Amino acid sequence: MEQYTPARVVTLADLGRLFLQKLWIMILAAAAFMAAMFLVIHLTFVPRYESTATLYILRQEKNSTSADSSDDFSLALKVVNDCDYLLKSHSVLDQVIKDLNLSVAYEDLSKCISTVNPDNTRILEVTVEADSPEEAKKIVDSVCTVGADKIEEAMGFKQVNVFELGTLDSKPSNKTGLLVYLIAGVVVAILVYTGFLVSFLADDRIHSEDDLEKTLGLSVLGEIPDANARDRGRYGHYKHYGYYRADKKQSAAQGSGGKSK
Repeated sequence: MEQYTPARVVTLADLGRLFLQKLWIMILAAAAFMAAMFLVIHLTFVPRYESTATLYILRQEKNSTSADSSDDFSLALKVVNDCDYLLKSHSVLDQVIKDLNLSVAYEDLSKCISTVNPDNTRILEVTVEADSPEEAKKIVDSVCTVGADKIEEAMGFKQVNVFELGTLDSKPSNKTGLLVYLIAGVVVAILVYTGFLVSFLADDRIHSEDDLEKTLGLSVLGEIPDANARDRGRYGHYKHYGYYRADKKQSAAQGSGGKSK
């Protein structure tokens, strides 16, 4: 005869039931975290602003007489990275700091500058982040103007044109959007549900007749209430209430007997 080995089976219905039971806790946890996140960001928020200018690079040697524009284009694509490096060099940024009389170190200014080269173009977009829109535009314009002259001088470019000066945007570039809050809330809700799920899977106790049937493979024929449980379930409550009523009747009977005498 084969010995039956108890095994707990968890179905998708069990997981869905757990999800619905704990949904309100997940929503409350997500809302609380989003509110705390908003409060912390609001109290510690320091706005930063960006301005973007555009450089257009045409690669041609100063003394070259070649009319092959395809060669110029090919060479320009190869040296865009060199231009990116030179724009952040000491030669350029030290001059910018001096011209604008900035009270900032070279390393700090370099960290505020970023560049983007769209694919297969000779365009270099230069972006500067600063404490105000006006300061960001002033710095990026100076970086591009000084940088264009330094690049032409160092690399022999005939033209490094400032195609567009810096933009003036009054909206902070580091403002936290609604999508970030929603993603954070969803992540918190998932973590809370994961905690409940781990606790559910680790709990091997029998809580109901269904758990008994699933675990032992036996059918439940009847249920014996716990007579010693006070105020825990219907039977214990009614038993306690019955004794309470019996004691009241007995006390009333004794009281009325005493009076009749």
